[in-house]
Amino acid sequence: MDKTKILKLIKSIKGYELSLKHDSLEKNKKNSNKPFQRFEFLGDRVLGLVISEYLIENYENNSLDEISRRFIHLVNTNTLAKIFRYHDLNKIFKHKLDPKSDKNSVYADALESLIGFIYLKKKLEFTKSLILELWNKELNTLPQKDPKTFIQEYSQRKNKIIPTYKLKDEKGTKHKPKFKVSLQIEDLYVEGEGISKQKAEISAAKKMIKLIETK
Repeated sequence: MDKTKILKLIKSIKGYELSLKHDSLEKNKKNSNKPFQRFEFLGDRVLGLVISEYLIENYENNSLDEISRRFIHLVNTNTLAKIFRYHDLNKIFKHKLDPKSDKNSVYADALESLIGFIYLKKKLEFTKSLILELWNKELNTLPQKDPKTFIQEYSQRKNKIIPTYKLKDEKGTKHKPKFKVSLQIEDLYVEGEGISKQKAEISAAKKMIKLIETK
């Protein structure tokens, strides 16, 4: 199904506009229901389920590490924003945001909101089919293995923040330095060491990935 047909299908779902109406449109009006955020909350879970199922069914011979990398790529903010733009959903998205806002993050949230709304209206099988159509060009992507990028995307997806590496210790000589950094994501904490800050951060990122995969 091409993107014109997909957009037409989305527009045919009664009330779809509600999911693309950002809370910022009525920021001066008290609205405890916050439908956009509620749809987004649900859409995030539905998307995770659909993509996880697809990867497990289609990449059964892949290692868990490869499946995790595929998953992180498919549900990260940049990928969602890319899909949102590609299907011209940004043209029907209603909002009044600060121009300095991170558009990628906002578009990613809007796509999840749309998914949550469609799930409530059309249930799982319809929503699953639509997600796979929307993600069609990205589904078989295996991104390069970069521990720090992996952790950054995971943290942005999970907590909407960029992870911070903290320098804990610096010792050794000028020609043989040794750095120790810490990294924490929610209740997961690791430390990494290396002959440079960069190598220490990569070491910490690798340890964090292992914790995430066994959580």
